[in-house]
Amino acid sequence: MPKDLLDAIMAKLIQVPPKFLPPEWYIANKVQYNSAEAQRSRSERLVDESQRLVDEIERTTQKTQSDVNKRIGDGCF
Repeated sequence: MPKDLLDAIMAKLIQVPPKFLPPEWYIANKVQYNSAEAQRSRSERLVDESQRLVDEIERTTQKTQSDVNKRIGDGCF
């Protein structure tokens, strides 16, 4: 077998095919982007809900404290 032919065959054997084709990269990136966007949205909703609960607990605490202070002032204890 001629050396040139052997070199050409070896070059083809050594050359690694691309792991992904450009359309596959595009689809994979789009899926990852959409997943990240959905996670960001869920995180924002969780933060908003957590803040709403903090505010609600603060209002409840203030009302309870006010009621207790009024009862103490009225001598109900």
